[in-house]
Amino acid sequence: MRILTFDIGGANIKRIIYDSKSQYFKSDIFYFPIWKKKDELFEFLRLKSSSANVVGVTMTAEISDTFFDNISGIMYIIDACENSLNNPVYLTVNGEFVKKADISDPLELGASNWIASKYYVEKKYKKGILLDVGSTTSDIIPFGTKIKIGKKDLERLINGQLVYTGFLRTPISSVVKSVPYRRSLIRISTELFAITADVYNVLGMLENYSCDTPDGKGKSKIDSMRRISRHLCASLNDIKEEHILKICEYVYQVQQEDLANAISEVVNGYSFKNAYVCGIGSKLGERACERVGLNTHNLSGIISGYDNLPCLGMVEMLMDFGKV
Repeated sequence: MRILTFDIGGANIKRIIYDSKSQYFKSDIFYFPIWKKKDELFEFLRLKSSSANVVGVTMTAEISDTFFDNISGIMYIIDACENSLNNPVYLTVNGEFVKKADISDPLELGASNWIASKYYVEKKYKKGILLDVGSTTSDIIPFGTKIKIGKKDLERLINGQLVYTGFLRTPISSVVKSVPYRRSLIRISTELFAITADVYNVLGMLENYSCDTPDGKGKSKIDSMRRISRHLCASLNDIKEEHILKICEYVYQVQQEDLANAISEVVNGYSFKNAYVCGIGSKLGERACERVGLNTHNLSGIISGYDNLPCLGMVEMLMDFGKV
């Protein structure tokens, strides 16, 4: 049986193709900024489709400001899928798959990808914390526990289980307000000059600068340093490389601390020993979990498709639910 799954996000579209008979497995992440390419979604999905017995879809792109509201975004994505994929089924926040004709409340389809991630790790590891650090957001997902989990994004923000900090697209000025320079902390410009991708590019932690740059220019280490220097209202003529490196290390530490504090808030009062980390920012997530004192397992060395867990989880769900 051949299974095709899509996770349609605001900045990336993820896909897995899996054949249970031949054990063929392919995981992909495509940069697709929907606020720029909304009109290309149908054609993109058509080109990335593949023959399959079942096609599963989850989404988070509906929150993009290219849509009037969440429902408009959800219905637009559904229409694109219906016209490009073969009889897709959609994952709801209740952990069910529905066809378009059976959708009673479109909002139940929005921001549902974490459900599939939780299903996968709960089946495999029984109990723990899943930390999925993506390009834009981080999901803190307790599993195998009685901790109340918000289903929709607003509820998850309230519960501290959705944190808007990521490994690539987060503006530096939303992570820190001041940075070390020479012997003191100085306030920085809050313009959108540089993002976390620039920080991790300079630190040598970034394998692929897959998103757009804030200034639309290059993605070299020097380009990233130049963008970071602008936060000090300066250029590389004014600031030495050693100072840029110290700034990047500082941002890295603060982002770790921010995530660690969020994890602590979620697990406070509950007994957890193990954290499982995935996503393109798994290195950042690993350090954050260690700060909390959890036994940390980076899924990057354990699971193929570790940076594509929602699609992987949907494959498991579709097989277990008898959809194939």
